[in-house]
Amino acid sequence: MNPVAPWTDWLTPSFFRIRVAPAAIEKLSALPPDLQERLRHMLLDIVELADLVPPSTARSWRASEQGRPLLQLRLGKLDVRYSISEDDRSLTIEHVIIPEDDTELEKTA
Repeated sequence: MNPVAPWTDWLTPSFFRIRVAPAAIEKLSALPPDLQERLRHMLLDIVELADLVPPSTARSWRASEQGRPLLQLRLGKLDVRYSISEDDRSLTIEHVIIPEDDTELEKTA
């Protein structure tokens, strides 16, 4: 098995940048390697879909002009909150919520 890549900012093939908040990096790094890999693939799928949205509908990601809403990605019991900015072509992982019982994560992986 390949070593797990660190959770830092990276550019995707669709030229979206995936960014990770510092508090989220710590929690993501603590996840089992299989779960980390699965989550990375899901995030890449999300930015590929976001890339298909025409620029004229960029406002559809926002609830208001005041800021970006946090979107939710659930992987078993793991909960990842992220936002998408069409303006700077980025997906930002803001929060990672890990269940109290770590055995639940092993089942997810």
